[in-house]
Amino acid sequence: MEQEQSIATEKNKLSFANKVILVILAIVFIFVFYLTLDANKYRALVQVVEGEGQIGVNPTASALDFGDLSRGSSAVRRVALTNGTRWPIYVLAFKTGNIRSLIDIDENYFRLEPHSSTKIEFLTYIPASAKIGDKYQGRVYLFKVPLLF
Repeated sequence: MEQEQSIATEKNKLSFANKVILVILAIVFIFVFYLTLDANKYRALVQVVEGEGQIGVNPTASALDFGDLSRGSSAVRRVALTNGTRWPIYVLAFKTGNIRSLIDIDENYFRLEPHSSTKIEFLTYIPASAKIGDKYQGRVYLFKVPLLF
């Protein structure tokens, strides 16, 4: 009986390689979780209105609200980024929702040096084929990945 318990205990022990893999997976999980929580999240929206050259702006700092735009019109929103750390960061923007095809990002996938800042411009253009009254919505996520080199 005692021998059976000893064999069962040895089978349940993790090998050194399995422990290393488990620790690496835990670190990767924590890193991804941190990046997701630390990402700047912006609601993005625009509404198509009737007319030519019509622009209605709703200024807000918490969203990329392009307001009301007529077909053939465009609008720009800017987001300021500052790296106040000792390490460079890698910045990437990710767009979601039905507005993602209408937004162009002037600078994406870039390195921001320590103690520096920049502005990212988001341009939306309403095509002539857009239906009046349509609302395009989504989210923009700005991920800031710390680089150690």
